[in-house]
Amino acid sequence: MILGTAGARTIDVPRLLRVERGALDHLADGLIEHFDVGRVVIAPGGDVSRAHGERLAKAVEAVGGHAEVRAGLTGSLGDAARLLHHLDESPASLVVGIGGGQPIDVAKLAACRARVDLVAVPTVLSHDGMASPVASLTGSDGSRRSLGAQMPTGVVIDVDLVAAAPERYARAGIGDLTSNLTAVDDWRAAHERGGEPFDELAASIAVLSAHAALDVDWPLRDEDVAAVARGLVMSGLAMEVAGSSRPCSGAEHLVSHALDQLRGAAALLHGEHVAIGVLITATLQESPHRDAIRRLFARIGMPSTLEGWGIPEEVLVEAVRLGPSTRPGRRTVLDDVRLDEPQLRALVREALG
Repeated sequence: MILGTAGARTIDVPRLLRVERGALDHLADGLIEHFDVGRVVIAPGGDVSRAHGERLAKAVEAVGGHAEVRAGLTGSLGDAARLLHHLDESPASLVVGIGGGQPIDVAKLAACRARVDLVAVPTVLSHDGMASPVASLTGSDGSRRSLGAQMPTGVVIDVDLVAAAPERYARAGIGDLTSNLTAVDDWRAAHERGGEPFDELAASIAVLSAHAALDVDWPLRDEDVAAVARGLVMSGLAMEVAGSSRPCSGAEHLVSHALDQLRGAAALLHGEHVAIGVLITATLQESPHRDAIRRLFARIGMPSTLEGWGIPEEVLVEAVRLGPSTRPGRRTVLDDVRLDEPQLRALVREALG
């Protein structure tokens, strides 16, 4: 039970949380300690995460459980529907999602609809979706949809595993984590100007999570990887407390969604587009965090200019203009300023010049 601004309420928090080196080696022991492993469905993505899934299945069998691997999840609504159908036909005691954001989101939605515990085992630290109560999946028309799900009942992050991923993913995760700073400022302003409910506890969790990333070194040390990992998990908790993605998603995410739409197959990682949105939003907000974020991005090798990202100026200008239409009803700093074309270009050049 947690006390929030609306009084006492109950929220779901992970029963199992491990962020440590070699965590995957001991995962089966953690599962048997906290969950029923009578029938575990392991849901990985491609070849790499499938190998980890098969390894976990053998470990579960070795401790007396039963496991099956259903691999090849690509992050589509169709994948989630098929996995849910399988869980309905052959009820499971536990679902384990292994991989990047796509297989975990598929597993998250299917497990939520089937009312089965879910353990998330991310292989990269590219965004906070590993622990959020939201599943972002692709529809048959190619567009992405964010659907309410559940925060995983367990999150296990093997520091060795995520540290071995390409550096680009860790940078993207840091970009996504810094967005909490601009998102909370947007949320607070919307509350002050329009009466939107605001949860100080959720906001505090989100801000503290982001601050953990501001001082990381590069290349990432083990303690830096763990700090980013815990920050991303705590972002998920902030959303669970708030009952929405508000503490971690503001104008910067609207710009990111618009870039996804405009760039199509050329779209960058979610956290990379969010990082671009953070620079835009922090500039508009005149955020006190802007300089710290710029220093962080420079230190970790995150591009901070249009040239560095390889995005034409007109595309980003259009993304800023279209941003509010990607999430109607979510008030942000983009609604509080009315910029014409020359002003939008000036904003983009100031933020990413």
